[in-house]
Amino acid sequence: MLYIDAKYASLLGPRLRNFKKKDENSWNFSCPVCGDSKKNKLKARGYIYKMKTDLFVKCHNCGYSTNLGNFIKYLDSILYDEYVLERYKAGATRYNDHKEIDRFVSNTELPVLQEVDSVLDGTIRIDKLPKEHPVLKYVEGRKIPSDKFNLIYFAPKFKSWSNKNVVKFTEESLANDHPRLIFPYFTQQGKCFAYSARAFANEEPKYYTIKLDDDKEKIYGLDRIDFGKKIFVVEGQIDSLFLPNCLAVSGSSFDLLDIQKIKTNCTLVIDNEPRNKEIVKQLKKYIDDGYSVCMFPDTLQFKDINEMILSGMSKEQVVDMINSNTYSGASAIMHFTTWRKV
Repeated sequence: MLYIDAKYASLLGPRLRNFKKKDENSWNFSCPVCGDSKKNKLKARGYIYKMKTDLFVKCHNCGYSTNLGNFIKYLDSILYDEYVLERYKAGATRYNDHKEIDRFVSNTELPVLQEVDSVLDGTIRIDKLPKEHPVLKYVEGRKIPSDKFNLIYFAPKFKSWSNKNVVKFTEESLANDHPRLIFPYFTQQGKCFAYSARAFANEEPKYYTIKLDDDKEKIYGLDRIDFGKKIFVVEGQIDSLFLPNCLAVSGSSFDLLDIQKIKTNCTLVIDNEPRNKEIVKQLKKYIDDGYSVCMFPDTLQFKDINEMILSGMSKEQVVDMINSNTYSGASAIMHFTTWRKV
């Protein structure tokens, strides 16, 4: 039936903005569900693509995903009836509601087709480095999952590269330039609005975080989050790469407007550091504000999630550890009373 799908995918052209065929079984267009972009009418982040023997639809702006049949039905009910009839004549036994195929799509992790923002020109993506490259070895040594290597970049001369985006470093400081890992912050639409740069050795500061858009809060991972599922919120970018559906706030303050918006659907995971007065005060505030919070047991000896992974714990064990030590409401207040005294 693939030839019929391909025929009707091509027939959608007049109904879709910026429609063009990419290859034999792939088409690109501006998504009609979300409008794709009000600011730039040339944006085209909708795709029709082949998976096994059928064609599917995915928008990398709004997340809309379905099979070709339901997409045709959304756009043109008359064309949809013709499509169903032609498939039926070709031998299809069932192609009305497409519920089974939709369930397959919703449970399948689709490939990310996000274009890299030009802000990152001059850096090298970690998964593109040679196998023996010391930067790749460093990332592997941190046990960062290999399927997350495409989220991390490398700037051989960080300060010189960064000055191309925003002038921050003086000529004098450029004389002491050095390489750093780059963690880009993307909006849900794929625009880089900030980046953090981590030192490899003892350079100070350990992290630089540079904002390219002052109106945006420093929240890492927005481009990959599913707001319909439970969200973990941690402090550091590296820690966030080990947890499913996770954001990082780039520091110890979780009191951000965009985090407040997901209060009922997130768990705050604060680093397991000594319980000084300030940390205790912050945690109490988050509990009073209605957040679910993780309070690690005093028997845990590791400072953060990366240390837990390096100690030999699996990602699943870390998630279980967090979930079994997460509290909210009255239970959080009761547990906090004991936790703060330890």
